[in-house]
Amino acid sequence: MEVLEERQLGLVVLRPAGEVPFDEAGDELLPPHWAELWPSGLALAAEPVPAGARVLEIGCGLGLPALAAARAGAEVTAVDLSPTAIDLVRRSAERNGLALTARASSWTALRGEWDLVLAADVLYGHRNVVELREVLPRLAPEVWLTDPGRPLTPELLADWDVTSTRRGEVTLHRLRRR
Repeated sequence: MEVLEERQLGLVVLRPAGEVPFDEAGDELLPPHWAELWPSGLALAAEPVPAGARVLEIGCGLGLPALAAARAGAEVTAVDLSPTAIDLVRRSAERNGLALTARASSWTALRGEWDLVLAADVLYGHRNVVELREVLPRLAPEVWLTDPGRPLTPELLADWDVTSTRRGEVTLHRLRRR
């Protein structure tokens, strides 16, 4: 696959050039949204992550927030369903001289505990909300979620103590376990 280099927040991000292959996971409900740098990902990547924090980015797509967290000195794991997306995240990390772990996985399959979960615009389907309500509390005590105003967002936020701040055209929700 041919790739383009794009500079965002001082980082090189690789993304597909031309037509994007359909999601390899075989889920017809998931077209390859991962292949774009969306405003939610840009806003999340601009948030300073504490150095040394164990950070998980779920639904990472091109992984800009994961790359920014790694540059800040966090120990980062980036996860997406798409093996192609994960390959590009790994290559972007290498191009930037950053260390992170990237793997193709569903967030429902994740085991472990992190200090912080990053999630950019992942609430575009009811199934995602149902799954995330179950898995997020066991993954980390804190979640940073950027969202462009999806109608399902309040359903997820109801389970957490939340501080929300507008960041351009999206909102950053900082969720803490109750």
